[in-house]
Amino acid sequence: YVSVEDDIFPERLRNIPDPPYGIFVKGRLPEEYVPCVAMIGSRACSRYGRAVSEMFAEALAERGIQGASGMARGIDSISQSACIAAGGKTFAVLGSGVDVCYPKELSGLYEKISQKGGIISTYPPGMQPLAANFPPRNRIISGLSCGVLVIEAPEKSGALITAQLALDQGRDVFVVPGNIDVDTFVGSNRLLRDGAIAVSSGWDVLSEYEGL
Repeated sequence: YVSVEDDIFPERLRNIPDPPYGIFVKGRLPEEYVPCVAMIGSRACSRYGRAVSEMFAEALAERGIQGASGMARGIDSISQSACIAAGGKTFAVLGSGVDVCYPKELSGLYEKISQKGGIISTYPPGMQPLAANFPPRNRIISGLSCGVLVIEAPEKSGALITAQLALDQGRDVFVVPGNIDVDTFVGSNRLLRDGAIAVSSGWDVLSEYEGL
């Protein structure tokens, strides 16, 4: 357990509006002076979304950028798996206690993240993954990160909630453009219309953090 009053509490998270009083950690915390980018998107992602997630996660990990996400099915877990495969560090923020793996079928990824990065939660050990727990955890994902990369988001999704929280926290919001006639990209394209940063490669994201 790490309190907001402890020296090792993540500084980026400490500086968001209404920071959590403390977090539970299994593994390690993100390195303070290394950029961290959250990759988020639809659970029911397309084949294109999967490929793009892997491409961006690999490119960022190979250049030392830390990853973060919610270890959900779809874009979250795909990007985190690709990050680890590329030798990177990634951090999963759960809607349960850090000792409760959800979804259960991702137990292998859960163990790898705890070894190569960290599992983080504001909920106490033993807390089950209740539906009401997930929207509040999104502000922790964005709060730990310098920017949020939206890979594929439908009109109503947790990814859009996280993107709005990132804007409220003064974080960068990057979006991969998608087909205008595909439902799972309606939210993504709306973010672009509203001024998010369009990206088509890992270099587009990396250029924002050169020298950090």
